[in-house]
Formats: sequence, C-alpha cells, structure tokens
Amino acid sequence: MIAIIIFHLHIIGAVYAFSKTYVEQKLGDAFVTVAFVGIIFSVGWTFAGFVVRFVFPETGLGPWLDNDTISLLLVTLFEAILYGGYFWNRRKKRPAISTG
Repeated sequence: MIAIIIFHLHIIGAVYAFSKTYVEQKLGDAFVTVAFVGIIFSVGWTFAGFVVRFVFPETGLGPWLDNDTISLLLVTLFEAILYGGYFWNRRKKRPAISTG
C-alpha cells in the first residue's frame, strides 16, 4: 500500500515537471525532463535497493515495510532533496517580471 502511494507521488511529480517545463520552455524539453526524472528514479531505486538489502534483514521491518518499500522511501527522500534544491535555486535565479 505504501509503495502504491509512492508510485502515485512519482507520477504526479513527473506530470508536474512535464507541465512546468512545457510552459516555461518547449515540448521537447518537457520530454527530456520526464526522461531525466525516470532515469533518476530507476537508478536511484536500484541503488537504494542494494543498500537496503545490505543493511536490513531479508523480511524488512514488517509486513508493511518490506525491503522494496524501504528502498522506495529512501529514493523518494533523495529525490525530494535533489529536486527541491534544483527548483529552489531555479526560482531564485528567475528574473523579476516587469509589468510596464
């Protein structure tokens, strides 16, 4: 159940990144952004799965928190830090819009 929620959050994040890039730039850049998000997610989940299987027991921490769910939580935390920092810096660098 937790894994499904995390996957839904990633889908919403990919749609947000696509929409934001499409509005600010162009359609090709939006597809590149979604591909980048997908690559970060897949590589991050693979690496997080390796780390979690090395640290935690094979059964995880219980029926709701198995190794895959823990690795998804870990990669989501990493992505939140990565994308938060990226969009935060991008917002600060944006020039002010003049109305007149």
